[in-house]
Amino acid sequence: MKTLLSIVLFCIINFHKIIFAFVPSGRGEHNAVLVDKKLYFHGGWAAGEGYAPSQLFYLDVSKSFTILDISLMPWTNLSSISGVTCKTGATACADETTIYYIGGWHCGGLVSKFNTISLQWSEPTTSGSIPKEEIKFVHCVILENNIYIYGGYAVHKMNILDTSKLFWSTFTSSLIYSGTHFYSATLLNDSILYIGGAFHSLDGCQTNSNQELPISIYNTNDNTWRIVTTSGQIPTRKCDHASVYIPQHNRILLFYGVDDITINSLDTLTFTWTIAVILNSGGPRRRLVRHSATLIGAYVLIAFGFYLTDEGRITSSDIFLLDVSHKDSYKWVTTYDPINSIQPIPTSPTSPTLPTLPSNINIGIVIAGAIGLLIIGMIIGSVITGLLRSVIERANINRINYDQLP
Repeated sequence: MKTLLSIVLFCIINFHKIIFAFVPSGRGEHNAVLVDKKLYFHGGWAAGEGYAPSQLFYLDVSKSFTILDISLMPWTNLSSISGVTCKTGATACADETTIYYIGGWHCGGLVSKFNTISLQWSEPTTSGSIPKEEIKFVHCVILENNIYIYGGYAVHKMNILDTSKLFWSTFTSSLIYSGTHFYSATLLNDSILYIGGAFHSLDGCQTNSNQELPISIYNTNDNTWRIVTTSGQIPTRKCDHASVYIPQHNRILLFYGVDDITINSLDTLTFTWTIAVILNSGGPRRRLVRHSATLIGAYVLIAFGFYLTDEGRITSSDIFLLDVSHKDSYKWVTTYDPINSIQPIPTSPTSPTLPTLPSNINIGIVIAGAIGLLIIGMIIGSVITGLLRSVIERANINRINYDQLP
């Protein structure tokens, strides 16, 4: 009887979970930020409807799940938290456990702040060279306490928010990047790599003088720009796409965009472009824009966005998983395993690359070591020479004595 009662109670609880489980609706122009095994989604727009409902929620990526039925994925809705404001077309960066949402169209302030530990939402007051409302469809990069945001609608400048002081500063230079929004931005050491984008509208996805995709690097140390020359299968243009950086493979992957169903791969060591090798069918089958792509363990999770059709935009509620655990080929999967990790690049034993000395070794120590080895070699050589000479002399003496025998 107790066993039967336990089974019934278990079924009731799980039935309740299934019926009342939170399932996020489709949206585009949202933000997805990974903090401590939780992928936080905020904001977004539903085509033809307005701001997407449930503006703040997360996906627990410490658990395994399948994307075949998103209602069974481990979602948690946080939209009922006091003060949560709506945004769309904003950018977001995490400073440790705090997420900053900046710009876009909004029903709150220019900057919103969410503490993932205390679950508190706030609209902080900032000072300095506060940007105007042109910061839309841009991407931020955070380095130490500074959030870097380039561009906006027809605006060529770098806005920097110091999160420790909530103070804005602005930098411009003679060399400026062409795409001011709908680009992708990737932090590489102390520089930011900007790829693609548009200037005024999506019809103007930028190309360089060779009708190739423009790439520039912004140096955060001296606030200067430089143009990057690339090779390989260079895309003609790329805007309104999503991107991820895989540091284990030194690769940036660009996902889809306007008039594009391609996944492009850029080697950040050689700046060589290739088309990503996908081993199986899957993923979006139509043009996808204003989606998010997040590297989580060995997977890239692509979420939501707008499908572009001849009839207009269709809001997507789809989730896709790309297994990127191997460097040179990827595959679409439907099951997420939190234990799966990216395989390190194997070191070839026949590599012709010569070893190099670490940069922190003192050249004086290297020279002293070489001299020491030379001296030791001379001493050993002298000893061996002496022994050989002694042996030869003894042999000569014995030969003389032998010759004197009757």
